[in-house]
Amino acid sequence: MAFMTANKDAPTTVRDIMINYVAVLAAIPFVATLVGYLWYYSLYLPLGFAGSFVAYAFVVAVLNYILGVAAVYVIGIVIRMLAPTFNSSVDQIKALKLAAFIYTPVFLISILNIIPLLGILTILGVLYGLYILYLGLPVMLGTPKDRVVTYVVAVVIATFVVYLIIGVIVGAVSTAIFLAHFGYFP
Repeated sequence: MAFMTANKDAPTTVRDIMINYVAVLAAIPFVATLVGYLWYYSLYLPLGFAGSFVAYAFVVAVLNYILGVAAVYVIGIVIRMLAPTFNSSVDQIKALKLAAFIYTPVFLISILNIIPLLGILTILGVLYGLYILYLGLPVMLGTPKDRVVTYVVAVVIATFVVYLIIGVIVGAVSTAIFLAHFGYFP
């Protein structure tokens, strides 16, 4: 909270937030997913699936990286677009900073993706991100206390929709890779 208060008016640009902060943090789940999947799928090497699992791990890690960075940007836009509805200031930079702060614990705890079965624990990062959103809306955007909870709910619904779209994209690409390996595509 003190960090948000101290940095809410610090001069920055969208480019600085996205490249110098979000893109760097998003590398954590990228590396963890890649290493975890390569390790996990190496167990299948004797079955002759090595090439497709390496491709699968790489594609999923790259897609998660790109879409994770994009999700922060989109959620920043959603926060800004919803601001007038909740009597908050309409400031793209502050909204994007808040989105980046929300995703920070998610990116950090994603190191657990090194062991794919522990990846489910990233839900803890999501819960902490919700707490940061709840605390950050009044600090960053001046949201009145009586409107914070409904603003958080609106952002959560929008985030759910964004991640549903991300899941569909990653699922479609992963399925295509899997089916291509087994000759279902020409």
